Amino acid sequence: MIKALLREPGGIAVVVLGLSGENVTRLMADEPIVINLAELGLPPMKVLLMGGRTEEVIAAQLTEKYGPARKTLRQEPDR
Repeated sequence: MIKALLREPGGIAVVVLGLSGENVTRLMADEPIVINLAELGLPPMKVLLMGGRTEEVIAAQLTEKYGPARKTLRQEPDR
C-alpha cells in the first residue's frame, strides 16, 4: 500500500491510499486494512478500509466486528 499526503493547488490536503492487487484481495477476503494517519503527520486518527461485494455485506461485517456504527453514510460514486 502507498500512503501519502499531498496538497491541491488551493491548499486542500489530499490523503492518498494506493491499494495493490494483494491489498484488494485481502479486503475481499474480509481482512480489513487499518491506516494510522499520524504516520502522515496528521492528528492521531485511524482509517479502516473494508471490502465486500455490496454495501450491505460491508455493513454486516462492520457490525459483526465492531458493533453498530454511530453514523453510516453511503455515497454514490462520482460519475
